[in-house]
Amino acid sequence: MAETVTKTIHYKRAVITGGGNLQEILTRVFADESPAHRVGHRKEIVNADTASFRVVNHKRDYSGMLFCQMIYFEPGRSQAYITLNDDADSYALDALTNEALNNIEGPVDRERHRREFVDSFLYFGVFENHIVVLQSSQLRARELEAHLGWLIGSFGGVEIGTAIILQDQPSQETYERIARAPVKKIQIGAPIVTAQDVPEGHRPATPRQPQEETEVNARRVRFFPTGFAGDVIKAAMGADWFNRLELEEDLDDANLKVSLEITYLRQTTRVGQVVIDNIATSLRHAEDADVRVELAGGGELKGGDLRLSGPISVTKLVNGLLDEGILYHKMHGWLVGKLRQGDADTAITADDL
Repeated sequence: MAETVTKTIHYKRAVITGGGNLQEILTRVFADESPAHRVGHRKEIVNADTASFRVVNHKRDYSGMLFCQMIYFEPGRSQAYITLNDDADSYALDALTNEALNNIEGPVDRERHRREFVDSFLYFGVFENHIVVLQSSQLRARELEAHLGWLIGSFGGVEIGTAIILQDQPSQETYERIARAPVKKIQIGAPIVTAQDVPEGHRPATPRQPQEETEVNARRVRFFPTGFAGDVIKAAMGADWFNRLELEEDLDDANLKVSLEITYLRQTTRVGQVVIDNIATSLRHAEDADVRVELAGGGELKGGDLRLSGPISVTKLVNGLLDEGILYHKMHGWLVGKLRQGDADTAITADDL
């Protein structure tokens, strides 16, 4: 019997410097005559040491929208599993290796069709500049924004330096609450996490022909703060201090956190109130638990109130993967509903979908 699971999807609005329609740009990127039509050409290498990459894998047009499956992948990974024997002293742990995976149901052509474990999935649908996203643990809206910027910059035929920003859209109810009781204080907290440094020249800006295996010279691994907390540290301390930071280990267990508070003393001007209200409704990529907005006269908004999100139910296939046909149908219907309710900021109508 098929299992049904509940997932949370999020609305984003794509803002492209210089203007443009993201759906049309991505349609050009994936067109048959484009180099990015082949999946091996559109891989974005995110770590040259491990050859890990992210890529838009599946793509499909459905009811006027472009839906895509994005994956993050690191070669050579194994998958741990547990043997549940309640009569034993302890549960046995083991791992399924790549070698074992490639010999399931007989050997495969290891040069052309090698099997590997996928680390994480993200699904997104695009209508013009409206995006609906289903995130995962390692692929969030931040990673999608970065990858789309790289993808359209490499294959989209846009001007050099074109950037893309995925903006959050609070619900109409949140706007009305802020209109009734303006924002008094914004508190943002984020853990300090690190990523490995990828030196200049190890991450190509524009992909060429399908990549062949290349030798990477051994070197000392360097870590640097990343994410929202890293951005705050860099802005506060300066790029020179940030770039001189020599971390030979990650900060995963360091329990460090950056906290940022935006408020005013006693009272503010009309323009100041406009600024703080706009900051409250424009916090991109912050996790729900990391943002708290205090309203004048009492009341509070949490991070989840500052973005347009909602639950959908999706069927899992027998292999554990989501049924993408049902997923895209639910994502499409959810976006249509938000457009018809006026929650999504748009000049078009839901009848266009």
